[in-house]
Amino acid sequence: MSRMEKRQQQEEYLKAVEEGNAAEKKTLWQRIKEMKTWVKILILVVLLVAMGVGIAAISAYNYVGDVVEEMHEPTPEDYDLSLVEVDGYINILLLGVDSRDMNNLKGTRSDMMMIASINQETYEVKLTSVYRDTYLKLGDTPTYDKITHACVYGGPEMTMKSLNQALDLNISNYAIVNFKAVADLVDAMGGITVEIQEKEIQQLNKYTKQTAKNIGREEYNLVKEAGVYTLDGCQAVSYGRIRKGVGDDFKRTERMRIVVSKVFEKAKAMSFGDLKDIINLMVPQVKTNLSMNDILALAIRLPQYDISSGTGWPYKWSTGYINKLSYVFPAGGLAYNTKLLHEEVFGQEDYEPSSTVYNISNTIIAKLEAARAEGEIEGEEEGESTPDENLATGEGEFDDPDAMNPDGTLNPDGTLNPDGTLNPDGTLNPDGTLKPDGTVNPDGTVNPDGTTVPTVPTDPVVPTDPVTPDPGTTTPDQSGTGGGTSGEPGTGEVTPPAEQTTSGDNVQVTADGAGTGNTTPDAA
Repeated sequence: MSRMEKRQQQEEYLKAVEEGNAAEKKTLWQRIKEMKTWVKILILVVLLVAMGVGIAAISAYNYVGDVVEEMHEPTPEDYDLSLVEVDGYINILLLGVDSRDMNNLKGTRSDMMMIASINQETYEVKLTSVYRDTYLKLGDTPTYDKITHACVYGGPEMTMKSLNQALDLNISNYAIVNFKAVADLVDAMGGITVEIQEKEIQQLNKYTKQTAKNIGREEYNLVKEAGVYTLDGCQAVSYGRIRKGVGDDFKRTERMRIVVSKVFEKAKAMSFGDLKDIINLMVPQVKTNLSMNDILALAIRLPQYDISSGTGWPYKWSTGYINKLSYVFPAGGLAYNTKLLHEEVFGQEDYEPSSTVYNISNTIIAKLEAARAEGEIEGEEEGESTPDENLATGEGEFDDPDAMNPDGTLNPDGTLNPDGTLNPDGTLNPDGTLKPDGTVNPDGTVNPDGTTVPTVPTDPVVPTDPVTPDPGTTTPDQSGTGGGTSGEPGTGEVTPPAEQTTSGDNVQVTADGAGTGNTTPDAA
């Protein structure tokens, strides 16, 4: 075949290919023209919806990015959180603080410490409240103190590390809110429905007035009688603060879990538009180290999450006073309580705590034995936390038949007067004792021993040697937020671990100077 013939053959082939392509194009267009009208409309609608979803996704992503940027407080990359892997679970620490300025949390104690444990397969959520007076090792320092002080000395990072090393956990994320944030959130959701018991009314109204003043609200609602109420934001915060004489911190943490659970259930049922409005309201009042991807992943699965249970920790505890300051100790040993936590929350049968947990556990036991030998601990009493029952409803019977007056009423501090009455003027002293005129100290305080002679607070005799905290810890300003065991802001200074002092922490005790008994389950 000559060169000319080959060239002619190639040209004919290319021409045939072009004609075939043209035929295919023509065929496709003809197919579209031949389609029925409803099919054409359906295709157009699908294309428009796809474009809309894409635009909405981009807008939502950009919106979340702006939100996260405003409240994001990343944990330093070189900070050792003492993480211990917990297979199949994400653990997030929820911190509640009594601070008006969320941009300056220096020296702030954590009034609430709640661990949300999320099962990554079933999306079941379990809430564990750590009692704020629990005696633990604080971060990298050799200091043993109330876990609430970890936030003062080293912020949320030291709190996470302290809990991780004591409970063998993998907490690497946190969210911090203040009282005002919770009040605004509950109001934005239309309130929460809770059954108020007769014995809770006095403390609820007391804290409602106090909370309203703290968050700058001139108007507030009070409860006059027992019953089911829709609590507004200020009341919901106050409900979670009820403590003295109505279950103390053990019952208080249960009420907090009720509030969290009810807010969570309402959020699950809300539209994105409503949630967006709430997010805009909350952002300035929340601090978190959750990244945008973390928040998006949690938000996408929000409707699937289910809070199944909750309880307080330590499971087995003892209370006592060291130099008139209250503490909660892990009874039976820290290792025992950590073992129970992994079995109950994570389903890890026959769990064996780490050597770190055993070391901390043995140190606590040794320090307590030494303190007892020196007579430094007073009013010790043991009890156990029990799982919540029907947490989300917040309704049910809380009364303890053995703590009731003959006429069926209960004194605000949980004690019984022989005739079932209070003081002659209708008041009850915070320490559970009766004085003829029903008054306390001139400054409104009462001494832990029940006397009314004003005393000067002294440094606590904490069973540990003075130490110097790591350079990475935060030394609070000397104003402090206080926060005694009653849940009210203290009046004294807060000093770093090296000083091991906490002055002005007014402790109000029961008639026998001891802690409370068993923690009752959430009745609803």
